[in-house]
Amino acid sequence: MRTLSNLLAVPLLLVLLLGCCHASGSTNETAARQWFEQFNSDLAVQRNLAVEAGWNYAVNITDENSRKRVEAELKLTEFLKLKRTEMQQFAWRNFTDKNLTRLFSKSDDIGTSVANATMQELYSSVKTRLATFYNTAKVKDPRSGEMVPLEPNIVAAMADPDVSQLVKRDFWVGWRDESGKKMKNDYEEFVRLGNAMIQEAGYANLAEYWQSWYEPTSDFEQTMEKLWTEFKPYYSLLHAYVRSKLRPHFGSEIFPLTNHLPAHILGNMWAQSWANVDHLTMPYPESWTVDITKEMLRKGWNSTTMFRVSEEFFASLGLGNMTDKFWAKTVMDRLPNVEMNCHASAWDFYTNEGDFRVKQCTSVTLPYLATTHHEMGHIQYFMQYEKQPVPFRDGANPGFHEAVGDTIELAVMTPEHLVKIGLLNSTIDSNEYYVNYMFLMALKKLAFIPFGYLIDKWRWSVFKGEVTPQQYNSAWWKLRCDLQGISSPVPRSEDDFDPGAKYHVPGNTPYIRYFVSHFLQFQFYEALCNKSGHAGPLYKCDFYQSKEAGDALKKILSAGSSKHWEDTLEELTGTREVSAAPLIRYFGPLFDFLTEANKNSSEPLTWSSECPGDDWYTSTTAPPSTTAPPPQTTTSGSSGRLAGATWLQLSMAALLGALLSTLLTR
Repeated sequence: MRTLSNLLAVPLLLVLLLGCCHASGSTNETAARQWFEQFNSDLAVQRNLAVEAGWNYAVNITDENSRKRVEAELKLTEFLKLKRTEMQQFAWRNFTDKNLTRLFSKSDDIGTSVANATMQELYSSVKTRLATFYNTAKVKDPRSGEMVPLEPNIVAAMADPDVSQLVKRDFWVGWRDESGKKMKNDYEEFVRLGNAMIQEAGYANLAEYWQSWYEPTSDFEQTMEKLWTEFKPYYSLLHAYVRSKLRPHFGSEIFPLTNHLPAHILGNMWAQSWANVDHLTMPYPESWTVDITKEMLRKGWNSTTMFRVSEEFFASLGLGNMTDKFWAKTVMDRLPNVEMNCHASAWDFYTNEGDFRVKQCTSVTLPYLATTHHEMGHIQYFMQYEKQPVPFRDGANPGFHEAVGDTIELAVMTPEHLVKIGLLNSTIDSNEYYVNYMFLMALKKLAFIPFGYLIDKWRWSVFKGEVTPQQYNSAWWKLRCDLQGISSPVPRSEDDFDPGAKYHVPGNTPYIRYFVSHFLQFQFYEALCNKSGHAGPLYKCDFYQSKEAGDALKKILSAGSSKHWEDTLEELTGTREVSAAPLIRYFGPLFDFLTEANKNSSEPLTWSSECPGDDWYTSTTAPPSTTAPPPQTTTSGSSGRLAGATWLQLSMAALLGALLSTLLTR
């Protein structure tokens, strides 16, 4: 994920707080509009100050910048509380102007900001401590003894096929020891404070509050469960196939009898993307070899080139170029001599003067090209709804914001588009070629979906008190084993706090948006392809230069959150529901291939809902990483490559396999 909402004391998406206030006061809508006009102007100023302070902290993590960020958040909170009190002079629920009612309802619900100043200060402080644990964590490299950060060092090692699984295991454990494990007590305090504060706003707990941002017309958790159930059989096909390829390579001794995939061997610190094991799992490894990252480097691309290429795609749709302030203030590369948060993110500064920025530590690789398009999708959303009142300057729902950039990414990463931008000489119209292409898309897109679901499924249970602090880690692994089919490479206990090793947990960023967006993006993509007049398989569609697609996209983006998201979705796609159907259509040929391949495999399609028992870990011995075997020979080429360049010399579809996790996260 990746927008700035988690940096503010309240989310940008504010929804109706039912039953908090009496329907007393004036119904004079003319006076209400005048009041709101001044409030809206003042709100933009206050949000700008808070975002500016958050930005300064993110690009230069110091105690002073941390203090200023907390101060700015508290000032915004006090402003919101004051204005919420002023609003009660109007009986806004009785207004005849429904748009005005919606503006007031969003402005009225200020979330945890309703609490007193002491609670606010404690809450801001604990959130800062959680973020600092994560942002400053470093791990001892078992090969060199050097203390290294997550990005780029650990991410690169986890992705590199020439790094042994034993070294990866040590990094896997080390990162959790240095990040999550240290913040468990603070996270418990965060939950206690957050729940107490949100209850003052009329919500039962933070789970109910977070879910309210989707303005659910039915039980939200049941809706998400239904979507997961619809998709799970297709995930099982991918899981079994990947397991059948990895088991003989790594050896059965590291695979538990429960048929889970060991979390540390999938090329990603969180096993949320499997793109870095494409060299071991490719359906047709001899189909064609290509190295898109190498071609980018050969052509002299740098971070600016990547942002310019992304800008040109959006401009070709008629959505406009980035602003001068964007180019002047965006941070595209890691800043020297400072601690900074490298997690890619997009920022709206509420100036009405085109101040939008991306913060990203870019590497010249194909996955970072995908990440860049994703973040630029957020920026385009900001640009299109800039003229909306501040309460409407947000996505139709949180998943919409994430889906926009990923929709563009689906078009950009097609072989057809890579030919157009000079990174590929030609495409090959064969079944094997496109099965490889879809497979590598699946390693990133489909492998992510259960992970995108389980993080907030865990947090909802924590917020509701169904999972106590003494059960934090066991409940986490119950979900990872059950839903994702992933198990830990070493025993875990309640002394650990593995959820905290993922940015969005200490960063207080709701994660279900990424689960939702992984379905929405295929709905958007199919609709825009239809608007562009595309004929043929969906996976070949590139709507580059289609003004028809651009007009349709611009219409839903410019609405922001001024309408219920179901109305916005229907306007583009013709349906009011988030659906897995377009995703299933997109990957149809791949699912056919996986079904047949799994028939010829001894691997079952299922795995245990329970994690491996302690007896399995005690019966499995492994030498220390210092005695790890030499690097394994793979079809990927030379060693020493950074994250994003580890799938070199792969089948043509490797151009999509290079879509390493955007560190959202998504």
